[in-house]
Amino acid sequence: MEKVVILGTGPAGLTAAIYLARANLNPVVIEGTEPGGQLSLTTEVENYPGFKDGIMGPELIDNMREQAQKFGATFKNGWVSNVDLSKRPFTLEVNGIGGDITTEALIISTGASAKMLDIPGGKKRISAEV
Repeated sequence: MEKVVILGTGPAGLTAAIYLARANLNPVVIEGTEPGGQLSLTTEVENYPGFKDGIMGPELIDNMREQAQKFGATFKNGWVSNVDLSKRPFTLEVNGIGGDITTEALIISTGASAKMLDIPGGKKRISAEV
């Protein structure tokens, strides 16, 4: 059984992972299908504290992930298909990791998904910048 499971690896999920790991709670982070969230698709981020000259979105996500791992967060790549919140410990059915996870606490920080326009050259432009 885990103490804390975090769903989502965007800035909110990774920040939670950093703080929980620093508190020696050994969080397990489920990455899902879009590791890093929308920030992974973002070019220069100029409004994040501590980076006066800005930072590229994927680099910021990588830094946050590495910091969380440094303090003891564990990352698992899978997709949660069902969660039983009716009793503790909570049970999560996770596809891709070979079984269920039980946890005392659950943080859901799944954020949003970008809606790409289906226009000529749209996908080419996005992939060229990332």
